[in-house]
Amino acid sequence: MKIKEILRTPINGQQLYLGVLVFYLFFSFLRNTTFDPYLGSRPFNLASYICVALLIFKIYFLDDYKLKEKILITFFLIIAICSWRLSTSNLIIVMAAFIMAAKDVSFIRIIQCYFYTTLILLVSVVAFSLLGVIKDLVFVVHGRATRYALGIVYPTDLASHVLYLLLAHVYLYYNKLNWRYYTGYVLVALLLKFVTDARLSIICILLILPVVWTAKLAENPQSKVAHFITSLYWIFIPVLAFISFAGTYFFDNTNHIYYKIDHLLSGRLSYGLMSMYRYHFTMLGQKVEENGLGGSKGLSVFHHGNVGYFYIDSSYLRLIMIYGLLVTIIILGLMITISVRSVVRRNYAITAILLIVTLSCFVEQHLLELSYNPFLLALLANPRIISEVNINWKRKSIV
Repeated sequence: MKIKEILRTPINGQQLYLGVLVFYLFFSFLRNTTFDPYLGSRPFNLASYICVALLIFKIYFLDDYKLKEKILITFFLIIAICSWRLSTSNLIIVMAAFIMAAKDVSFIRIIQCYFYTTLILLVSVVAFSLLGVIKDLVFVVHGRATRYALGIVYPTDLASHVLYLLLAHVYLYYNKLNWRYYTGYVLVALLLKFVTDARLSIICILLILPVVWTAKLAENPQSKVAHFITSLYWIFIPVLAFISFAGTYFFDNTNHIYYKIDHLLSGRLSYGLMSMYRYHFTMLGQKVEENGLGGSKGLSVFHHGNVGYFYIDSSYLRLIMIYGLLVTIIILGLMITISVRSVVRRNYAITAILLIVTLSCFVEQHLLELSYNPFLLALLANPRIISEVNINWKRKSIV
């Protein structure tokens, strides 16, 4: 095909969406690396607003929505815009735009774009870090192994990138998963242990094995127990969200059990309770001033005994405190809908993956960050039915 013919070829909604996705992933990923001091926040914010504008164009001019559907989408976008303006965090409007614009876009294409773009960026950043082009932030904690970030702003963020890449890999190769893949996941977890010592992500990677194995076993019509267990995966979403909120609200540092749990969670309960004392609950969000350990500035705080540190780690608590109660209800409802619907469609890969995401977000903050979590886009995207009616189910595919 000649260049002129290529230029004349009209861009459809899916092409536009995937192009915008890759564009946004590039900037949002670099925002979470030690390249950030050289780039600053302005290019990232500008890229975010360009992406939102293009996605809104797709929704209203390229997508075949009915009038009632457009009104409903407009309502949710207005809520996201209000929460964005009040919280000053554009993550909510970006995620909302990507979710609403995913109509008629193949979800497997979305995950492919996410997987290969993020993998290339992660390998590149690690290479630049090892070559000394950008900083490799090193965190030394007494009683724990030395933790390396390898160009990412914090070791746990590096581990989270690897976790979500493996979850994308699970989805893309779900039908082919066997003991060789599972062994590979375990080896990756062991490598992360030596590099980052990020306990949560390592546990979540190891949990992929029983969670996905059970989901694959549920494809056999005769495996009623496995199907029953898999069909209950969605319950963890509201339960863990409630535990995150209630456990923080009723936290008592003088209680021995509470103290042990807080210590195990690296003080997340006490900092969460601090956020409730400093800020009120709102419907549509508020600006929360945080000072984390990520990046060179965070490393300085870390080396000064965490003086001035304040950060809300749990994604569910962040939803309530930063984005508001209404947004929290919508996001949790969205996650439950995706999980339950995938069980009804016998597309067990999604509900299994969402369970791991739910467990990770119970402690970490990446639920609304598209450079980590692309699985909320499954709400309106065209699903990939991995097992049609289970006619070709083979037991050897899960052993």
